[in-house]
Amino acid sequence: MATHGTHTHRAGTGTTASAASAGARQPHISAESRKRYRALIDANGTHLVIALELLGGQEVLSRTPENLLDLHHWVSDGIPSVSILHLAHAIEPLPSSALSEALGISVRTLHRKKGAPSDTLSVAQGGRTFKFAEIVAKATVVLGSREAAVRWLTSPAMGLDQQKPIDLLVTPVGTQLVEELLDRIEYGVYA
Repeated sequence: MATHGTHTHRAGTGTTASAASAGARQPHISAESRKRYRALIDANGTHLVIALELLGGQEVLSRTPENLLDLHHWVSDGIPSVSILHLAHAIEPLPSSALSEALGISVRTLHRKKGAPSDTLSVAQGGRTFKFAEIVAKATVVLGSREAAVRWLTSPAMGLDQQKPIDLLVTPVGTQLVEELLDRIEYGVYA
């Protein structure tokens, strides 16, 4: 990380901290989505909206969530299985096997769920699916693009003892480590 004037360059991201901060305020969300999700954005930031869009957005939501409790109910009522299809498409070229492991769903079940649009995910499956989408969204905000986020998730990370972040998402503690590393990257603190 190098400092140039009032901007701090982020190693490996090609952006400055101030540019990334500006991107964190207005990342990857259409004006229509900003309007629709205004309450959620105001209370929790943009990454939750990006996560919802990764999962299919309005196409899969029964109503527009305004807060975390609304999201909780959406997950506990059963996220539509078609959300996995939206997510898989959004994070291509990530292989099905990597997605399956991150979601804690066998490849066979993953393919069955993708092909059953009227089916819903169990609470555990939906929780992991939403958390994965949330991490991809957070990485998208921090690193500047979805492509950079997927590349980061599937590459060894210095802050995780050269483990791939996606490999840690199989446990709650591993997921927390990945989220903490994203926070450190966002704020320019690597050690």
